[in-house]
Formats: sequence, C-alpha cells, structure tokens
Amino acid sequence: MSEYLQSPQSQALILAAFTLELMETKTNKEGVEKMHEMLADAGPRVFISAVDQVIEQKSVTPEVKKGINKMLNVFYTHLSNLPQPELKPGSFLDQMVSDNKEISKRFKDFKPVIRKVQSREAPQKEEREEIQKHLTILKMVDNHYQVMENIVFPFLERQWPDHRCFQVLWSIHDDVRREVDELKNLLESGTWDLKRFNRLTGDLFFDANAIIFREEKIVLPAIVEAGLSDILDEHLEEVAETGWSFIELRLPEKKVKKEKAETVLADGLLNFTTGNLTGEQIDLIFNHLPVDITFVDENDVVKYFSNPPGRTFARTPAVIGRTVQNCHPPESVWMVEKILDAFKKGKAGRMKRHSGFLSKISLFTSAILP
Repeated sequence: MSEYLQSPQSQALILAAFTLELMETKTNKEGVEKMHEMLADAGPRVFISAVDQVIEQKSVTPEVKKGINKMLNVFYTHLSNLPQPELKPGSFLDQMVSDNKEISKRFKDFKPVIRKVQSREAPQKEEREEIQKHLTILKMVDNHYQVMENIVFPFLERQWPDHRCFQVLWSIHDDVRREVDELKNLLESGTWDLKRFNRLTGDLFFDANAIIFREEKIVLPAIVEAGLSDILDEHLEEVAETGWSFIELRLPEKKVKKEKAETVLADGLLNFTTGNLTGEQIDLIFNHLPVDITFVDENDVVKYFSNPPGRTFARTPAVIGRTVQNCHPPESVWMVEKILDAFKKGKAGRMKRHSGFLSKISLFTSAILP
C-alpha cells in the first residue's frame, strides 16, 4: 500500500480526475478499490481541493453535482471514519453542529406522514395539512444556509485559495429551497401527482443530508485542522442577523474588548465595521442617495450635509459649524428644539414629519446615532 502514498496535492489531482471520470462512466469495483488504496490517508482538505479543481474546469451544473455525489458516495465510509475534532462548547462550530442535529430531527419527524401518502392516489385533508406544517418548519432551514453563505463561506474564501467547493454547497442549498417550495406548490395546486411528490421528497432528504454530511465530515474538520475555529468564533455575533434555524444563538458572556481599529488605513482608506472606502467613494455614495442628509453633533452643530441632485433645501458649506437652530427660520425653531430635546432625554431615537414645501410633500426623518 505504501507504493500509493501521495502528497495532499497529488491526492487532490487524482481525486479530481476520478470525479471527472465518474461523470462519464459508471464505477467499477476494481477502480474503486484502487482509489481507496491510493487515497487511504486523504484528509478533508484533499476533498475540498479536488472539488475546487473540478469546478475550475466544469463550473457548477446538475451533471457536475451528480459526479461529485458519486465520488463522495465512494468515499462515504472513509470520510465517516475520519477522526472528528473535539469542539469547544458554545463555539461557532459547536453551534453549527447542534443546529444540524435539530435540522435532522425535523426531517425525521416529517418521515411518518410521507410514508402514509406514498402509496395513495391522494392524501386526505388532515395529511395535506400535516405535510404543509412540516414544510413550513423546514423553511426555517434557510437560516442555517444563510449563516453558511454569508459568514462561513466568505470567511473561508479569504483563508483558502481552493474554495470553489462552496459554490457547490450553495447550489445544493438552493436545491433544498426549491424542493420545499415545489412541494408546497404541489399541495396547493389542487391536483395530486404522487410520482412527483415521491421524487421531490426523495431529492429533498438526499440534498439536506448531503449538506449536513459535507459540513460536518469535510468543512468542519478542515477548519479545525487549519487552526481557524477560534478566528471563526469572532464572527458569532454576525449570526444574529438571521439566527440559527432551530437553536438559540449563544454568545460568549464576557468578550475581551478589542482595541479600536485604525480609522484611517495606511493606503488612505477609511476603515468601517463593514468594509473600507476612500473619501471620494463615500462622497459619491452620499451624494447619490435619493435623500438629503445633514449630520448634527451632540452640541447641535452642523458637521456635514450631502449634496444630491434636486435636494429639497439649498445648502452651502457656510452652514458647517453653525448651530442647527440657526439653519432654520424662527417659526420652525420650536420644532427643531422639540426633536433635539426628545433625543437628548432618550424619549425618542427616530422622528418623522411631513411638510408641504414648494408645492410638494416631503418626509423628514430625524434619528439619533448610537
């Protein structure tokens, strides 16, 4: 067996070639046994790199996904038997696995009603309602997929050059979304197509389980092996944007306060929590928003205004440094004071009012920044 030992890079090349071959031919016992011997010590990153090479050549298509499915089926036992890393309780990866367990449970709960209707000409009313209830629950799986697509995938794309496998996972996420929607539409259509129902539920269960298997047997061990799990934990707060599908997001009770990042980077970019921009880019963004923006500081002094085309009120740089009260006619200063007073006393964080001006109605929104 030692004659087949290869470097991870060579193993990935061999596995990619094998996957491409599976798209054209059926597996044979001799070829599979040889692959198992050649890749006996292949780790998760080998599979990630192999799929990356396949997608680099072929892009993501149903045929390519089918070939990757065949390859992973050949190595199902191998991947299942790889040592699973111990996860820190409450970590990003630990919560990901916990959410997957709950997802699996929801699919398991769906099985009995599927079996009931699989051989009938049409489901009874109560069975239709029960299926709809389960499909509504399964729509929540989308939260987990959004966490992967919007946090984990971008994070790993910055870490690994061979990241095209995530395009495949994202595509399977979309398959699950489509399958759930098609099943709901089938139930609501008024006609019953048992053959289509069986095909859709079969595809749905296969795809959902394939996602969980690839997350836990390939992606997760590769993250831990690369020493990235603690860095990924820094992104836990971002999960709050959607939440997990079925578990409550747990954040560390005590977080060490990070030193404030430099506001201005070495290349002149301004550093924001969600990205970096030049001053010119910021100016263009504000001046092309379909709203007028005026920023007033805690001392009621005007510090900035945007200058979009067709703004409601004329502004010149002369107002910078002026109190906001002095930027309004005496008759409306009382309203300005009322808004400022409400903000300063914490009675409101946002106030809206309509005003007629120059034969048009304008909506003015005032908001206090945290």
